[in-house]
Amino acid sequence: MATAAPAYDEPHMSIGRVFQRAFSTIGHNIVVVLGIAVVIGAVPSVLINYVMRSITGGNPATVATNPSAFWGAAAVGWVVAVVIGAIVQGALTRATVSDNEGHRATFGECIAAAVRVLLPLIAIGLIFGIAVGFGFVLLIIPGVILMVMWSVAGPAVVVERDGVMRAFSRSSELTKGSRWKIFGLFLVLLVIYIVIFALLAVVGLRMVSAGATEPFGLANMIGNAISAVVLNLLWGTIQPSLYLELRQAKEGGSLENLEQVFA
Repeated sequence: MATAAPAYDEPHMSIGRVFQRAFSTIGHNIVVVLGIAVVIGAVPSVLINYVMRSITGGNPATVATNPSAFWGAAAVGWVVAVVIGAIVQGALTRATVSDNEGHRATFGECIAAAVRVLLPLIAIGLIFGIAVGFGFVLLIIPGVILMVMWSVAGPAVVVERDGVMRAFSRSSELTKGSRWKIFGLFLVLLVIYIVIFALLAVVGLRMVSAGATEPFGLANMIGNAISAVVLNLLWGTIQPSLYLELRQAKEGGSLENLEQVFA
């Protein structure tokens, strides 16, 4: 069933419109979008967390007592997380682009769109993670700059399919002139995440104070699942929404017929 595609005439990037596009995608196609966030995003994330806790026993001292096992598991977990993130990103980009044109993409169509560009998305995730992480080590600011500058590389490769390095340069082109607003968008998201994680932490602490020591492990897993769903749901729709917003603000004109790239 088709939905009304949102129309925007303002030629400048707007944080409000980015959220509006994202919430429009979620509201119009909640079953598919939530299904991707849960099945593809949250469930594997919880399993990775469980395996890591099993290896370390929930004890940070494992880094010193068995560093090879800890860092080996951490490296494998990170790579798996990048792959999961790539699939979620590609799938929700498809859903967001479709909603922008007034359509509801099916679960299968979204996953198929992600699989078509899975290797480039994984490469972008790995390069992005390493470069931004290294940038944060160098007094934080270089990492923030790279994070903002490359913020829409993933959606760019999904929609435009011009390769990994072109996706990074395309993201740099689109974000130029709007990077302070994008940084503001990230701050808004950070506040949302902090509030959610704080609420989850309060629930976990209350269970501990009530003497529910054994269920705390279960509560922890539930908390991880909820946070993973929220992270995937928000960032998975906001990132492609930001790409669409920047593309329209930067290049003008209509964004209709973008969905044809998935045909």
